[in-house]
Order: sequence, then C-alpha cells, then structure tokens
Amino acid sequence: MGFFTEDERQQLRIHNMILHVVGDGEFEPQPARAVEHAPFFLSRIRDTDAAAVHEFRQRSRTRDALAEIAVGAVEFEAGAQAISDSFSGQHRNTARDGAFFIFELRVDDPAVRIYSLIKYDYREAIEQAVEEDGQQRLRQIVHAFIDDKKAIQKSALIRITSGAAESQVSARDRTKTSPDIADYFSAFLEVDRARSDEELNRALLEALRQVMVASTDYLPNNDAAAALSAAKAHLRDRQQIDQEAIIESVFAAAGHPNEEVQLVLRHRTTRKLQSQRLTGLAFPPDRQVLRRPPLRKLRTTEGVTVTYPDGVMVARVQREDGPGEVITITTDRIVEETIVREGSR
Repeated sequence: MGFFTEDERQQLRIHNMILHVVGDGEFEPQPARAVEHAPFFLSRIRDTDAAAVHEFRQRSRTRDALAEIAVGAVEFEAGAQAISDSFSGQHRNTARDGAFFIFELRVDDPAVRIYSLIKYDYREAIEQAVEEDGQQRLRQIVHAFIDDKKAIQKSALIRITSGAAESQVSARDRTKTSPDIADYFSAFLEVDRARSDEELNRALLEALRQVMVASTDYLPNNDAAAALSAAKAHLRDRQQIDQEAIIESVFAAAGHPNEEVQLVLRHRTTRKLQSQRLTGLAFPPDRQVLRRPPLRKLRTTEGVTVTYPDGVMVARVQREDGPGEVITITTDRIVEETIVREGSR
C-alpha cells in the first residue's frame, strides 16, 4: 500500500478545504471554502499517495494543530489558517509562489481523519470564451490549477485516528531528489526521514525476490536467481527507481513476455511492493546493495541443503547432470562446521 489503504482510496471524500496564496507578500488569512470540484481535487490528492518514509519528531506543532482540529478543540477554519500562516512563514523568500491547500478528508471509519496538505503551482492561462455578442475572445485566467501531478510542488498526508496522530507521514517534494524533502518543508512539518535509501533498496530486493520465486514458470529456464540478478542489473544504473521502473525490470528479467504474462507479473509486483511499503515511492539506487548476488538455495531428496551466493566471482559451485545431479563446491577452507538443532529441520 501507499499511505492510503485500498478501502480509504475508494472512500475518500473532502469534508473541509481552505486555500491560501503563499509567496513574498504578507500572509492574508482566508475563510474556509465550500467543497468545490471535489473529483478534481480528490484525483490530485490520490496523486500524492505514497508510502511513508518520514515520521514526526517528538514535538511537532503541525501535528498537534491538526489533532486539535480533528477532535474539535479548534474549528477547521481557525486551525487551518494558523497552519497555513506557519507554512507561509517558513516558505517566504525560499521558494516560488504557489497555492497552499489544506483538505480535511473523511472515510467510512468515523474515528479516522486524514489531512492532505498540498502546495500547488498556480499559473497564468488563456481561455477561449464566447461573449454576449457571440464573438469568441481570449480571456486571461491568472490562477489556473491544472490537471497534472507535476504541478504539485509539495504534499503531505497525515492520519489521525481517535484523536491521536500517527507518527508516519507521507511527504513529497518536487524540488528535491525523492524521497527527500526541502529543509523548510521538513521544519514546517517537524519530521525526519525514518527509512534510509539503503533500507528502501533492501525492501526492494525482498519484493523482487518474492516476485521471482512466485513466478518461476514465467522466467527463462525457470531460474529465479538468474532473473533476480537481471532485474537488479536493470535497476542498478538508473538515476531513480520508481514503481514503473521496477515493473520494467521484472518484464526484462522475464524476457519481455506477452501481454497476458505481463499483466500477471505487474499485478504480483504491485502487490509485493505494497507489502514492502514501497508503493508510490521514488528513490536512488544503492549500488552496493544491488550488486550483492542473490542467495541460491538447493535442497535434495536426501535432505541435503546447500545455500550459496549466486555469483561467479563469489562462490565456486558446479552442477553437472549425470545419474542424478553432481554438486561440487570448491573452497579455500571451511570456516564453520557444527550440528544443527533438531527443531530447525
């Protein structure tokens, strides 16, 4: 999953919303707005959905202010104005102008409140309009919110359940190399990275391993270890790894199969990325992690188990067909020999 559960994505509805323009000028508090164009804004909110890699610090004024709104200790309008003022103060003279939205979202669970904070580009646009005299003329629209996820400069998703804010925060920032966020945005939210790039790469490897093991029937020579190595090589030299890049690596490792098989592999990969909390994320490759060869495990009918790193420069293991199969391991020396406890069989 990303930040939203599958049910939440379907059930999301906007309960309250407010908008402020942030830039070099003085902050001017605006009233809460009637919910307008809900399908458009819900689509933009879903565009920000990504697994959380940040968490609140022990003290966070933004978290506490949202919790007060959630329990009704502060009216949405007053609380959201104060939060927007705080964002404007951090933002001033550090970034381009934009529109700062706060959405209060509801789902079917009455105990849950989700808050979406979005800094959005606003741009000049030209609209063709028909005037009363029937003539078509061009009309300038100064503030236009376009249907493009790239127009979202910054975003955060915070969930509050039964009045208590969850520590995990989904935060994204177009101005930084994902999944990092700008210092002033971090200071405003009062959050820190909770998952390093190395941890994300390790989670990626586990997701890929699970996909390959579950999909041996679709892999060249039914070889999951070789396919895992191929997928890692596909990702290793990219500038960034995202969900589509991961799916592409699985297709490449499977020898670019037909559309029917691709559909199966896409579904499996998506599910495994959800289980590893990588949905919607982009992050740089950790080449040291991605260079490590996969561990290949063999188990014979006689009860012998052999586990070894599947790299020609790492382990010297030869397998030869014969009457049965001959496995030869050449080693400089054995570093451990022991008896395994009975319960581990």
